[in-house]
Amino acid sequence: MIGNPHDNNYRGIFVTCFLIFTLVATTGCNQSDSEKLDTAPLRFVKTHTVSDGNAVEWREFPGQVAASQTADLGFRISGKLQELLVREGDIVEKDQVIAKLEMTDITIQLNKAEAEYEQIHADFERGKILADKGVISRSDYEKLSVQDSSALANLQAAKQNKEYSSLRAPFKGRIAKRWADNFEEVSAMQKVVTLQDISSINIEVSVPESVMINVQENETPKVVARFDAIPDREFPLQLKEVATQADELTNTFEVTLVMGNIPGYNILPGMSVTVRGERQFRTSDNGEDAIFIPAQAVLDDGKERYVYIAEPQEGDNLAIVKKQVVSTGKLSSVGLEILSGVKAGDKIVIAGMSKMSDGLRVKLQ
Repeated sequence: MIGNPHDNNYRGIFVTCFLIFTLVATTGCNQSDSEKLDTAPLRFVKTHTVSDGNAVEWREFPGQVAASQTADLGFRISGKLQELLVREGDIVEKDQVIAKLEMTDITIQLNKAEAEYEQIHADFERGKILADKGVISRSDYEKLSVQDSSALANLQAAKQNKEYSSLRAPFKGRIAKRWADNFEEVSAMQKVVTLQDISSINIEVSVPESVMINVQENETPKVVARFDAIPDREFPLQLKEVATQADELTNTFEVTLVMGNIPGYNILPGMSVTVRGERQFRTSDNGEDAIFIPAQAVLDDGKERYVYIAEPQEGDNLAIVKKQVVSTGKLSSVGLEILSGVKAGDKIVIAGMSKMSDGLRVKLQ
């Protein structure tokens, strides 16, 4: 039976259309997948740039400003405070008179001592002549000599009390505190003022034993002071003294550092300060420059240790990840020492290493 030629034509047209549709659909899908690969967002990676072998360890400690010298000044004798010649905050020179006592009683005691000495000394001089002539005994003469020496000592003490009636500054400094007022009765050695020498400033910090035990005697770490009220500035400090006996309560060691005056700023004793100490690791055990990187950047698969290095490419912070085998040294507070495998300037991936692979294209943060 011969079929209808029109049916054969329809069947050919249908097959041809089906093939064209399939080809177009398949081509469209392939282009879509390719476009997705080309436009897929790159993974951002966080990296650490290897330094040039000068790894720095630093620690910060709270500290307090103190005067280089502090003295609580008081009179050596008792009396009524007649004049207090300074106010808190005043700058005084060395030997400047700060306060005076009322002089009436002191003058009376001095006049009395002078009169007694004149009389006793005259008796002593006469007794000496009489003793030479044998008129009085040697023992009587010795008594006159003792009385003369005692009267002279009393006179000298009365004169010294007159000097002690004026309170003078032992060094140049600032009056930090007044503890008494005019016309007040003060006893001997009672505090009248506190004087502080602020020509240079001490910084006092308490250092824990975990830090002290690692400090070498010949080591000179860089130490600076930072103040919250003076942002973005550091002030160099010099070591003054270190306590070698720990505080019984805190088990810390008192360290005193010296800072020069800061022009334009009023740094006063009692202010808070942050002390930052830095020490550098310049060489490894083999005498070469030491390289330290964050310990978490080093992976271990049981056979070898390795890191991922992001090798920068041109344009838009692009990089290619490279797996790099390394040999490691000691672990310290500044990181893990790398003996070989990386060099200064390499960018080490330090986060998301489990998602890295050799040859992966990434974008640097």
